[in-house]
Amino acid sequence: MAVTTDDNQAPPGTQAIGRALGVLKLLAEHGAELTTARIAAELGLSSGTANRVVRALMAEGLVTHNPRTDSFYLGTGTVLLGQAAQRGFGLDRALPVLEQLNNETEESVNLVVREGGESVVMLRVQSTLPLRFEQHPGARFPLYATASGKAIVAHSPDSDSYVASLPDELPLLTAKTLSTPQQLAAQLEQVRRRGYSIDEEENVAGVRCVGAPVLDSDRHAQAALVIQVPTVRMPPARVRALGARVVTAAKEIAQFVPIDRFMSR
Repeated sequence: MAVTTDDNQAPPGTQAIGRALGVLKLLAEHGAELTTARIAAELGLSSGTANRVVRALMAEGLVTHNPRTDSFYLGTGTVLLGQAAQRGFGLDRALPVLEQLNNETEESVNLVVREGGESVVMLRVQSTLPLRFEQHPGARFPLYATASGKAIVAHSPDSDSYVASLPDELPLLTAKTLSTPQQLAAQLEQVRRRGYSIDEEENVAGVRCVGAPVLDSDRHAQAALVIQVPTVRMPPARVRALGARVVTAAKEIAQFVPIDRFMSR
């Protein structure tokens, strides 16, 4: 992550906010304590600027100092903000649905939202089976390469324009990633007919996923529910069974999650 070092690039009054957010995002991404020297280096700030930003965040309870290591980590204020945001987005009520689906299938379950051209994991209940794919909330992937992204785009009002905006040759994440917008468009039509999407090891080799859109009252999607399974536990018959189950669970979530808050940026 980088924050501009040119003071003239940011609009007046926004630079301090941008730097503070940069520090918070950096600490969140690392999930560990960082020194001001490390923060300054990763964000392209001077050591004095990094220290001032960190101290300002400490004063608000958003960052905490560990005097033993002279490093910093996210403070309790961020926990309270996160809890309030989860309630506002209805994630506290969505979580039991994910947990039930996890209990039934023993597989990992994600609630994913769209941000521009990416799908972002907002909520995750991980499988406890020994063979599983490790992931975390905040993980981001291209829409075209995931079951979540295809479920969302297939039911988005800008579906056609999104596909048209893609390059003629899509960047490959695995050997099975869709390579052209035309292939994606054909799959999106299948998603609309079938009701659920499939990721055939297109994002992560060895992982097959099925996803269903969480639709608003206009039948549009900004979020999707996804079951993530190692390919060895996902024969075609199970794909169909889990596809039907994830559609039902996504409809349940749509009843109480304010989908209009998950607006694409």
